[in-house]
Amino acid sequence: MAFFKKQLVMLKLLLSGYSESHQKDELFLHEALRHSNTEDDFKNICFVLGKSGGLFCVPTLMAFAKDENQAKAVAAINTISQIRERVKERDNSEMQNFFSPSFWQLHWIGSKERFISYAACIAGIFDNESLFEEKLIDDIGEKLMREIYVDIFPHESFRELRLCTSGWETKEDFVQVLSEIQADTLVQSVMLDGTIVKSPEAFYEENMINMRCDYLLTRLKFNVDYSSFHYLLKVASRLNEPD
Repeated sequence: MAFFKKQLVMLKLLLSGYSESHQKDELFLHEALRHSNTEDDFKNICFVLGKSGGLFCVPTLMAFAKDENQAKAVAAINTISQIRERVKERDNSEMQNFFSPSFWQLHWIGSKERFISYAACIAGIFDNESLFEEKLIDDIGEKLMREIYVDIFPHESFRELRLCTSGWETKEDFVQVLSEIQADTLVQSVMLDGTIVKSPEAFYEENMINMRCDYLLTRLKFNVDYSSFHYLLKVASRLNEPD
């Protein structure tokens, strides 16, 4: 069933071309890219996105542009170039950064202690019996450090950072993440009933957060439910703020 749905979505986008109304279909193909089992399947999806994809495709494709699989990387880069050509009339300084690979790499500006809590939050997606399984947190921390620019000097590994950090207040950080979930749920509910309307600036900020989550989860390649993982990355990003 999933195979036929993918084929129908691809055909629809090929026939109709780019449209802002196709965002849901584009997101479906992003997930199909992450689950693609063959290079041919990956290239076929990229071909469709190259013909009809919009700016929301860029972070996911940028993540694949750094893939160890050279064929996938080249296909992603070519697709990005096609999208770039299609939207160049909207060129501005922000758009220039949008198509730069370094733009999408997350920089950790929060404290080192909060980075440990961030790794522990991400480890929670694996639903282990023990939320604070040290080896799992250390493994996740090392993987995050390969995708996030974070300064842990003078430590040389995430494990060393965790063991040598005495001021790690896990409970306080987790409460903050839970508060973010509650606040996000409230905002979504009042938006659905029309009580408030987000400003263009708020929409832009939310879109950027979502797209950075798209990039990071694609790079991490964890075998988890992507929708749940995306939301976890979004709310846990609350920890990445200056003290």
